[in-house]
Amino acid sequence: MDILQFMKRRADFQSLLLSAGTVVAGTAAAVVRGNMEVLAASVCLLFALAMQLGCNFYHSYLVMRHSEPLPGRPDRVREGDRTLSLRVLREGSTACLIISLMLGLTIMTMSADFWWTIIVGGCIYSLVYLMTIGPRVYRNPGSLLITFLLFGPIGVMATGFLQFQHEAARSLWNFYDSSPCLFLGVAMGFLACSHHLVLAYFNYEINPTPSQKGCVSFFGRRGVILLTGICGMLMLATVVWSVFSLSFPSPLIAVIPGFLGFALNTLVAFTMSRAGVGELHHLITLTRVNYFLTALLFFIIWWVLGTPDDSMRMLF
Repeated sequence: MDILQFMKRRADFQSLLLSAGTVVAGTAAAVVRGNMEVLAASVCLLFALAMQLGCNFYHSYLVMRHSEPLPGRPDRVREGDRTLSLRVLREGSTACLIISLMLGLTIMTMSADFWWTIIVGGCIYSLVYLMTIGPRVYRNPGSLLITFLLFGPIGVMATGFLQFQHEAARSLWNFYDSSPCLFLGVAMGFLACSHHLVLAYFNYEINPTPSQKGCVSFFGRRGVILLTGICGMLMLATVVWSVFSLSFPSPLIAVIPGFLGFALNTLVAFTMSRAGVGELHHLITLTRVNYFLTALLFFIIWWVLGTPDDSMRMLF
C-alpha cells in the first residue's frame, strides 16, 4: 500500500478551502477597521488547517474502523492493509491535534485576554469532536448547526477578535470594531451550511440508509434543496445589512462578494434536483470554492474600502 497516496486521499485537501476561507473572512472583518495583523492571521490559518486535517483523518479512521468486514474468507493482505491504514489514520489525526494545540498556545500568547481564548478554544475543540465522533451521527441535522458555528460566527469572529483586540476603542465588544466580525461571521455561516447540505445530499444519494437520520431523511430532498437556496438568500441579506450598517463609502461595491456568492449558491441549488452522483461531486467542489472565493473577495474589496491600517502591534 502506498501510504502517501492513501493519506492524500483521506486528507481531502479540498475541504481546506473552508478552513482557509474562515480565517480569510475573519481577517477581512478586521481589515475594515484597519486592524489586520499578518502574523496573528497566519497562525490562525495554520491552526485552522491543522484542525481540518485532523478532523478529516479521524473521521476516516472511525468510518474504516466501524466498517463491516469483507464477506467470505478474510484476505490476509487486505486485513494487513486495513490494520496499517487504521494505524496511519490514527497517528495522523493525533499529530494534527498536537500541532493544533501548539498553535493554540501560540495564539494565547498573542491575546490580550487569556480567558476568552480558553473559552473559544474549548468551544472549537468541542464542536470538532461532536462533528467527528463517528459515521452514525455525521451529517445529521444537528451537525448543520455545528457547521454554521464553526465556519461562521466562532471561526470568523475569533480570527477577527484576535487581530483587533489591541486596537479596540473601549473593549473587546466595542461595536465599532466587532460589528464587521459579527455580520460577516453570520453571513459565512449560512454559506457554510449550503456546502453542508449539498454534501449531505450527495452522501444520501450514494448511501440512502433510512436508519441514518441525515439532513435528507429529516428535511426531504426538496427540503434540502430549498434550504440550500434559503441559506444563500440569508447570506446575501446579512451582507447587505452589514454594508449599510457599517457605512461603507461605496456600499454597492462592498456587497459585490455577497452577490457573487449568492449567484453561485443559487446555481448549485437549481442544479441539485437533476444532478447525478458525479455532478453532485462537482457541486460539492463548487460550494467549497464559492466559500473561499467569497471570503477572499470580501478581504480584497473591504481592504480597499476600509479605513487605513492603524495596527501598532505587528508581532506579539
